[in-house]
Amino acid sequence: MNSEQEIYEKYGREYQTGEVIFKEGDIGNEMYIIQVGKVKISKQIKDVEKVLTILGPGDFFGEMAIIDKDVRSATATVLENSKILALTTEVFELHMQTNPKIVKKILKNLTMRLREANQQIAILMIKEPNRLIASTLLLQAAKYKQNTENEVEVDMEISFQELGQLCSLDEEKTRTAIEKMVKAKVLRIQSNNQIVGINLVNLEKYIKYLEMKEQFDN
Repeated sequence: MNSEQEIYEKYGREYQTGEVIFKEGDIGNEMYIIQVGKVKISKQIKDVEKVLTILGPGDFFGEMAIIDKDVRSATATVLENSKILALTTEVFELHMQTNPKIVKKILKNLTMRLREANQQIAILMIKEPNRLIASTLLLQAAKYKQNTENEVEVDMEISFQELGQLCSLDEEKTRTAIEKMVKAKVLRIQSNNQIVGINLVNLEKYIKYLEMKEQFDN
């Protein structure tokens, strides 16, 4: 048994699709690292659920509540059957003291999330659905780009529904925008309503086209 298996045997949990790991306002005494699956992080704003991000294998969440000893600032919901490591405050603090790589990774992650939050706020101010979805995809693609050397195309997995949730748009507007991007050779999709690839060069050109179109149409 290797070290990864030993860690999962000790700290691993399995969650089913739709299961809530924690809710906004809960007391937090664990952080989580996704091994397999997807988790949605959302926040309630004026009785409306706003999806902040969708996390996948290798991502971690819930660390803020055990760092500042405050309540959960968002809700974590499982999007597909997942295997997740759950680390208590004691285990987390032990690793913080003995493993500088974890400290560095957490600091890097927090910095990245702050940067993404600022970008996301600016994107959500976009009114036009096509540009809103295209800009959101560009932000999501940046996460996947870190794991590839391909400068042109990024392989990723995000469903139409997940993308619509990130943009707070209904299914019809989301699907219409995606169909336009497929025709423009920006996206590759599968028949199960899943986006599986993005051409970054075409996506950036498409966003600039939409920006110019808005400017000259007004």
